[in-house]
Amino acid sequence: MWYFNSVNHLKNSLTSCVFIADDDEDDRFLLQFAFQELGFDSALTFANDGLDLLRLLLDSEVSPALIILDINMPRLDGFETLKVLRSKKAYQATPIVMLTTSVQESDRQHARDLGASAYLIKPSTIEELKKTVFQLVSDWKLAPDC
Repeated sequence: MWYFNSVNHLKNSLTSCVFIADDDEDDRFLLQFAFQELGFDSALTFANDGLDLLRLLLDSEVSPALIILDINMPRLDGFETLKVLRSKKAYQATPIVMLTTSVQESDRQHARDLGASAYLIKPSTIEELKKTVFQLVSDWKLAPDC
């Protein structure tokens, strides 16, 4: 795990929602399963790509406690989504994690330059994914209720 910014980000449990943008249906399913294992049944909002995520955030009545972005998505990829989010005052302090299959150093550096809070490689097993999700929940002190 590469963390770029402080992990001291605390949120009120009433606003502890996780927004996830990933175009891969299997990855969304596995992420949902991993979060549910930690009791985050109703705190997740999924988007198929960055454009859908921005629309969901605009319509949401709660502030996200964490945003997870895949890099390679149609219409609006993770980098462009990150750039848009960081340009908005409302999301400048929100932890935004890139969760991707890309192991390219240039992608990691680009994410850092755009303001990603962390850059994580998608684990290859469900057990590793559950550990990754547990670490995210712990690091950002997320509460399982929305």
